[in-house]
Amino acid sequence: MYQSFDIMVAGLGANGSSALYHLSKTSKKIIGIDRFHPPHTHGSSHGESRIIRQAYYEDPKYVPMLITAYQLWTEIERISGKTLFKRTGGLMIGNKDTAVVKGSLLSAETHGIPYEYLDAATLKERFPAFRPSPDTVGVLEKEAGILFPEDCISAFLATAAAAGADIRYNEKILEIRPATDKIEVTTTRGKYTVGQLILAVGAWTSRLLPGLTLPLTVARQTLHWFRDNSPTQNTRFLPANMPVYIWEYAQDRMFYGFPDLGTGIKIAIHHEGRPIDPDQLTQDVSPGEIEEIKDITTKYLDIDPVYNRSAVCMYTNTPKGDFIIDFHPEYKNIIVASPCSGHGFKFSSLTGKILSDMAMGMDHGFDLSSFSIPYA
Repeated sequence: MYQSFDIMVAGLGANGSSALYHLSKTSKKIIGIDRFHPPHTHGSSHGESRIIRQAYYEDPKYVPMLITAYQLWTEIERISGKTLFKRTGGLMIGNKDTAVVKGSLLSAETHGIPYEYLDAATLKERFPAFRPSPDTVGVLEKEAGILFPEDCISAFLATAAAAGADIRYNEKILEIRPATDKIEVTTTRGKYTVGQLILAVGAWTSRLLPGLTLPLTVARQTLHWFRDNSPTQNTRFLPANMPVYIWEYAQDRMFYGFPDLGTGIKIAIHHEGRPIDPDQLTQDVSPGEIEEIKDITTKYLDIDPVYNRSAVCMYTNTPKGDFIIDFHPEYKNIIVASPCSGHGFKFSSLTGKILSDMAMGMDHGFDLSSFSIPYA
């Protein structure tokens, strides 16, 4: 026997949980479903911390979305009563011709985002945690900071549940049978008919829509935490003295990091992960991966690093690094949401609202033309 709902949100990570939260404000009968029990370590939305920033080196088109996302993070903080964001400031670091520096300056100047431009000496003086070479510069954005992904997802889901959303955990979707009126969804626990489906399953997107060609690749990404073993311990790695940062240390090669939130500094290479089957993701990290990031840490940070722990997540990437937020080209009652490519979490307070507005037939106010599904 089929259970019937107006709207189903499949996948309750960053964007699905946010969509469910925003839909829970409507009068629709809604259900959220996830193959695991979020927040969890099987996807892309874990690891203690995520960077949020507005001087967006990737493209100025993202900045208006980020400004609204900040407002919506404040909203869910207020409603949930939980601290989800910590302002630390953010540094985009490299030589003056790197994409991260030039792109950050372009976005900041295009949209009037306040920033400071720091030479190597000033950067080192202001933030002694870093070891910049003489040709290194930094773009400092004061409003950047840290989102706490597990707490953000928990807040979205708890608030949605309190508003009456039906949430099913540990239930895997086996088949989606599209139709222009009612969509049939079969899971490991039952069968559903839904008027609309928001598909926000990240690395599993292409598997659940085998008839749709999507240019998505899934990459394994490692995250690492190190403590400082320097003889003279000081406060240079605490959030008050060390901003979040992205450092382009060679052309198109970047690492990023966070201050010490209690378990050591977190540092990771941005992209460069190997392809992976999402069903094969484990939290195992090799000694070679640890040594590689330890060498980077020693070279660019003023630290004697002692390894603490690691985690593994996934990036679901498009060829140009943009998102996919669009209606299915044939079935307009299916919305495909892959706002990822390794930089999507910070937007999720907004992308969830956009997905909700799309499902409700409302104008969300943003130009999503560059996030449309390629008709391949």
